[in-house]
Amino acid sequence: MRLLPTHMLRLRPLLSCFVLSALAFGFSASVKAQADLPIYTDGPLSGGWQDWSWAGRDFVNTTLVHSGATAIQVTATPWSALAIQHDAFSTTGYGKLTFWINGGAGGQTLHIAATIDHNALPTGVNIGPLVANTWQQISIPLASLAAEDNAGFTGFWIQEITGTDQSANPFYVDDVILTGSVPTVPPPPLNGAMSVYEDALVNGWQNWSWNTTVGNETIVVNSGASSMAVTLAGGGLSLHHDNMDTQNYPTLTFWINGGPTGGQLLAINIERDNGVQPPVALPALVANTWQKVTVSLADLGGANIIDLNRITFREVSGGSAATFYLDDVRLDLAPPPAVVNVTVHGKQKIREVDARTFGLNTAVWDGSFNTATTAELLNEVDNQALRFPGGSASDNYHWKTGMDENATVPWATNFDAFAAIATATEAQVFITANYGTGTPEEAADWVKYSNKTKHYGFKYWEIGNENYGTWEADKNTRPHDPVTYATRVKEYARQMKAMDRSIKIGAVLQADEDGNANYTDETVTNPRTGATHNGWTAVMLATFKKLGFTPDFVIYHRYEQGPGGESDAFLLNSSKTWKDNASSIRQMLNDYLGKDAKKVEITCTENNSVYGNPGKQTTSLVNGLFLADSMGNIMKTEFNSLFWWDLRNGQEGGNNNANSLYGWRKYGDYGIVTYNVPAGPADRYPTFYVYKLLKNYARGGEKVIEAASDYNGLGVYAVRDTNSHNLNLLLINKHPTATLNVKIKVDGFKVGAPADVFSYGIPQDEAARTGTGSADVAQTTTTLAGQTFTFAPAPYSATVIKISRPQHGDGHGHGNDPDDDDDDCR
Repeated sequence: MRLLPTHMLRLRPLLSCFVLSALAFGFSASVKAQADLPIYTDGPLSGGWQDWSWAGRDFVNTTLVHSGATAIQVTATPWSALAIQHDAFSTTGYGKLTFWINGGAGGQTLHIAATIDHNALPTGVNIGPLVANTWQQISIPLASLAAEDNAGFTGFWIQEITGTDQSANPFYVDDVILTGSVPTVPPPPLNGAMSVYEDALVNGWQNWSWNTTVGNETIVVNSGASSMAVTLAGGGLSLHHDNMDTQNYPTLTFWINGGPTGGQLLAINIERDNGVQPPVALPALVANTWQKVTVSLADLGGANIIDLNRITFREVSGGSAATFYLDDVRLDLAPPPAVVNVTVHGKQKIREVDARTFGLNTAVWDGSFNTATTAELLNEVDNQALRFPGGSASDNYHWKTGMDENATVPWATNFDAFAAIATATEAQVFITANYGTGTPEEAADWVKYSNKTKHYGFKYWEIGNENYGTWEADKNTRPHDPVTYATRVKEYARQMKAMDRSIKIGAVLQADEDGNANYTDETVTNPRTGATHNGWTAVMLATFKKLGFTPDFVIYHRYEQGPGGESDAFLLNSSKTWKDNASSIRQMLNDYLGKDAKKVEITCTENNSVYGNPGKQTTSLVNGLFLADSMGNIMKTEFNSLFWWDLRNGQEGGNNNANSLYGWRKYGDYGIVTYNVPAGPADRYPTFYVYKLLKNYARGGEKVIEAASDYNGLGVYAVRDTNSHNLNLLLINKHPTATLNVKIKVDGFKVGAPADVFSYGIPQDEAARTGTGSADVAQTTTTLAGQTFTFAPAPYSATVIKISRPQHGDGHGHGNDPDDDDDDCR
């Protein structure tokens, strides 16, 4: 999807420790750094604060008042909000947003979000259900709102979050203050652990509790600014995540405090793909004491699995549990093995590398695109393919005018400007024709102009972008309808191929039969399984079969995470499932299209780490490593293209910049470079440099061969280059702190002594930050000691080793003929 970038359209108790030992320590009281900043005391708002609400509100209401003469009465319709705004200022020196709230009749559930440049951040805090006729103080650390030390802070929203009309059930807000910050105890060092909770749920973990009250506690805290205050009323504190791999995480660690009463009897269990595993009982909690608990995932039934998706705490004595506190919850990263074993099978060829695997999306809003700088950057990374006009904009874009539907001003880059760079860099091109607001006639004219009038020869034409999604523009009578889409795709193909029979036509799909079931009146039966489905892909393919039409290729888009839920550990282990996508798509093609399915190739024209609101992870080294891992995995499947989103997009500072994510840039950007012309070293993000690194690995025509590692934290891929006669290895060390000791055994290929090594990692990323040293891909040489040799990839790094065959006269008696497959070492 990827819509337009936003810049173009915001005192503590004693502690002890046990591993299911006790180390006690205390710390002194803190002193406020600066005075509190009042936001609302008695109405109306003053001091530069403004009312931007879209809920009913009365700032001088006297019905229920906490202090003074008035409070704010809020009557909320579904999803409406009390929004209090200010000109942007820095939150440095401020610690918490504090206010008093009264539920009136009670029962409302609300969402609190900070705004940066008047845009709400995806990270927020839920409160409620509110208690009837009771004033409660809410104190939320700015860190929990992802708004700490932010120069663009403009206020906050209090939003009705359940979609329930509360206009007859007002709540009341009073004494709103931005408090001065206080020094806090830092959390324990991560050392590669995956945080679950630190001042807030992070890394994609969500609160899926039931019959449980979970609040933010700012006094009883183990470290940082807050902890979870948990009251179990016959339910469970349940923390949910998308299915994740636990191979590198042997233990779960957390700090827990029994509160004023103590004595609570709790058990903890995990779930595997929603299947509950046996619980482990915890010792009775100690009153007013923090204890560190470490539980083996093996004991929980969660060791070395790929589908951990829930961690739940329950009260087991048969009643409700008094409030307890939980902090610093994390999955501990195991140390890497002393030796990581890698085996490369030089003769086990999987497939040939398609050059379209190395593609970039381009955008109509890129005003720097048609420049010499862009051509230089694309040639620097040896880019092989380009896509235009860019994501969801495609279904509004009219190529003749270079404008969106109903727009009066053209975009910065028109079709001919795109074509100038595409042809200059000899890129293969995918064009996305306008399905949502366009016509087959418009698309056919585009093909005629492109390939007959201008002789660009652009071959691959997609019909629309993600048209299964309600976020796409669609003016059809039945928008986002797979039957309508399939029927129109056939007509698009007829008219477009009448202009150029050599072009290929692609249709969009998802990787399952039931997703995006936008219309329940359309049901099809899978001919192989006999099961009925009404999801987009099943209905579309069945309609193609009925119409006697077969697309030349199908198009899949893949983003690993949702905004606010980014996790470095999750991202770096996510790409292994490309094979599952390929298998699922191929099976559906075979099932619904029958023998014609073999004519259809599978492509991916969008890939990145998060589907919206890009935060710091997109501009971090981790995303560069993910790019390499994604390409390494997809080249082992039948996908014939991979287009990264995108070349340039624009920096966004108000999204997920959590400290739990690696990286020093406090902004996100889908692009691999900035808009600066010319582009300096710091204008190239890690994704650019890793993309450049990979030209030393493959760029099309190489043979993918089998390679495997016995450690999940090391990605290993290999190709045989039939031009240079090299064996190229790609090693991705996903461990944030450890240099790995890797023993590599090569079968089926004679190893020559010297090898070129290309690497990108922490030193290069730090050079970009400091301006000292080289930010570019590092190149060295190494000597390999025979068929089995060792290598030590640095933490968080991608490395390409180009292994040559022994040359004539080197004493081994073999040449470097790429077809000489009989010279294996035996």
